[in-house]
Amino acid sequence: MSYLVYIATAIIYAIRIAIFTIGLRLERKRTVRTFPHSVYPSVSVIIPARNEQSNLGKCIESLLLCDYPIECLEIIIVNDRSTDKTAEVAQSLSSLHSHIKVLNLTEERVGNLRGKPGALHHGISMAHGEIILMTDADCVVPDGWVRMMVQQCRDKSIGLVASFTTIKKGTVFAQMQCVEWVLNHTMASAGIGLKQPLGCFGNNLAIRKTAYNDIGGYEGVPFSVTEDLALLQTIIKKGWQVRYICDAESTVETLPCTTFGEYVQQHHRWLRGGTALGWRAAVFVLFSTSMWISFITAITTQNWLMVPLILGIRLVGDLMVLTPSLYAIKRKDLFPWALLAVFFITALELVIPFSLLKKEVVWKGQLFR
Repeated sequence: MSYLVYIATAIIYAIRIAIFTIGLRLERKRTVRTFPHSVYPSVSVIIPARNEQSNLGKCIESLLLCDYPIECLEIIIVNDRSTDKTAEVAQSLSSLHSHIKVLNLTEERVGNLRGKPGALHHGISMAHGEIILMTDADCVVPDGWVRMMVQQCRDKSIGLVASFTTIKKGTVFAQMQCVEWVLNHTMASAGIGLKQPLGCFGNNLAIRKTAYNDIGGYEGVPFSVTEDLALLQTIIKKGWQVRYICDAESTVETLPCTTFGEYVQQHHRWLRGGTALGWRAAVFVLFSTSMWISFITAITTQNWLMVPLILGIRLVGDLMVLTPSLYAIKRKDLFPWALLAVFFITALELVIPFSLLKKEVVWKGQLFR
């Protein structure tokens, strides 16, 4: 009987590999890699910043190096009730560059505009660009980021474009987080390829201004602690097309969680927001549960040979899903870390879900219920 459990797990993971591999390939085929240099749509980059005095300068510096005509580009920093020197840093940058604007929010928002959605909405409402790009103040973008994201919008039916974010190189903990982020992005990109929205990351998004207005902006998006997923779902429900590109030119770099407590808070927020996926979330639970059932069965029956085999199935499965993305974003250096990262992620899948028992979410020093 126990061998039926093992066989079922192997089949489930084979299906998992096939689904994500096919989805990613379909989505990558849709990526536009040529740019008509005679046509440059106006672009507004929105950067919400809350207590980011130490990171904002590097973010802006990377944006200033982007290979996009400055006359077609505006950068809007939204200082969201910062208590540090973010406002001073932003104003200093604005005084040096005429296409950088600073908006200061001083009051707490309510309803659908609580937290980050309110900052984004305020920035977008003041933007003049045909295409709106969004990143975070603790991110650094590559030189080709604006161009690569914008060229996906040549098709007027495209309402939103998402791309990958990696973690800045550093500690072992940072490297494991980076592998996890790439894996999450890969599954999300594959989901779009299969027309199943699974999520995206708000620090690397582009949205057509007309699409944003069409959904009523963030005022028309149900509030969520994962505002990026809520935006994605609303855009798709409205009939707009979405692209999720996997390319080194559009891959943004962000900072890692520095403590395990911060990491748990981050995943708690992701899980709370991820409940909006409905049956799609249940499929992810099935993948994880099937492996843990096999693992526990092997231990209780003292079938010690099956323990490494089950872990091997998980490792091989995740590596097969990860490999195309690591090559595409030029991060082959992460391969040595993948083994440790997969085991780390697997262990957390047994622990992190218990955080759902806590309804309150702490996010950027704010509490959401």
